[in-house]
Amino acid sequence: MMTNKEDTASLFKFLADDRKRANDFETFATARKTLHRRLILAGLKHIEKPTETLIVLIGEEAMCLRWEAEKRLAALGTIANIAPYVGLFGTVLGVMHAFHAISLKAGAGPGVVAAGISEALITPAAGLFVAIPAVVAYNFFLKRARRISMEFDRVSALLVYRVRK
Repeated sequence: MMTNKEDTASLFKFLADDRKRANDFETFATARKTLHRRLILAGLKHIEKPTETLIVLIGEEAMCLRWEAEKRLAALGTIANIAPYVGLFGTVLGVMHAFHAISLKAGAGPGVVAAGISEALITPAAGLFVAIPAVVAYNFFLKRARRISMEFDRVSALLVYRVRK
């Protein structure tokens, strides 16, 4: 579940409001379905602990949430990186196939070579067809995960500041 900018802006505004208290934070957090909700509720669960402990516990929850936000990025990045190599492998096999066809036909002309080369160029095209959208998607989701991670840091700091005030 990802966050949208309106929910994030309203969350920061809410946390910065000096009139709000811990029970207001809980009501606000449970009413929204954002990733930040878990972070706030984890902080409120340990509100009675010393400040240093509270900071560590909120940080651990933020780390778990970061992992959840980024957990599928590794697979997407791997697909983006290996797809061109799969295409290259197909090219090598296709060229090998073309040379094999040439060796079987002693008087082979350009038609035999062209057929093998055209076959060899199909896999790089397929590899790029997969790799380019995967790289775009990877970069998009990586940027989004980093933005959310920065929001977690800000929410954590605001929450500790507000509950200790």
